[in-house]
Amino acid sequence: MLTSRENLWGVVLSGGDGTRLQQFIKKIFGIVRPKQYCPIVGTRSMFRHTIDRVRSLVDPKKILTIVNRAHLEYVRPQISDQLPVTVLVQPCSRETANGILLSLLHIHYQNPQAIVGIFPSDHFVLEEGKFMQQVEQGFIFAKKHNNSVVLLGISPTQVEPGYGWIEKAGAVHNPWNLKTSRVRRFWEKPDPTKAKLLFAKGCLWNTFVMIGALGAFLSQFREMIPKTFNQLNSVMRFSSSDKREALLNQLYPSLPSLNFSSAILERSRRHLCVQEVSGVYWSDWGDEARVLRDVERLHLRLNQRPSPPLSCP
Repeated sequence: MLTSRENLWGVVLSGGDGTRLQQFIKKIFGIVRPKQYCPIVGTRSMFRHTIDRVRSLVDPKKILTIVNRAHLEYVRPQISDQLPVTVLVQPCSRETANGILLSLLHIHYQNPQAIVGIFPSDHFVLEEGKFMQQVEQGFIFAKKHNNSVVLLGISPTQVEPGYGWIEKAGAVHNPWNLKTSRVRRFWEKPDPTKAKLLFAKGCLWNTFVMIGALGAFLSQFREMIPKTFNQLNSVMRFSSSDKREALLNQLYPSLPSLNFSSAILERSRRHLCVQEVSGVYWSDWGDEARVLRDVERLHLRLNQRPSPPLSCP
């Protein structure tokens, strides 16, 4: 168990547009908006579920939400209990690497000794308490191994070609009996034949939940994308939020769109570990068939807009 949570920070990634599920969302809600902001089942959106999960470990004042400006109308009503300064706004979408780096630099100028957990906001997790116990173990591991970043990988129950997979290398011994390994390779949405082989080899589904010392994250960015690192760092070093906002508005449209997985993770495997999570039902709900399958299997109720009344001829 963590003895101190003083330096723990959380970053909730919520800048995605949810294009793969857009037609499904429109069909059941009658609106077009990113899936993470919709209460597909229950009363809370996946975004709000993520915030609440992270709050079980991290001080709410140290939970940052990274969003695109176009999403603010969806975000603000759902986190009215979070301080406004915890919402970091990207002027426009420039993929995941830029959003993550922006968040890490924001933390750096407040708490350089931070241990940071990064959480996608658009995933479904059934056993939330058990999942967050694994996150807590990840924080403990990251505090002791401050040069490494640990990813949470789900022990798969079936072949899923639509997921990202992590192939494990050698085990990392630790006093907490965690199933932690080095990372040999990432496989993003493999074809069905390859997915069967990965399943048979004991590879893991990639949740993209990552935990590490702030310095470990930043050193990867500094090494892999130095120009973008220096550009964003030159903005985030200003203490005035108005100054940062004005400079970001000027800079962001010129930044290259950089995917965090391909730009950072796949090129820095020597600094990565993966922690195996079992006994937790997790899904990225990336397509309609997967959502409907889980709704039926888990006996959930799909929220839908009321049917309009029939018009008389």
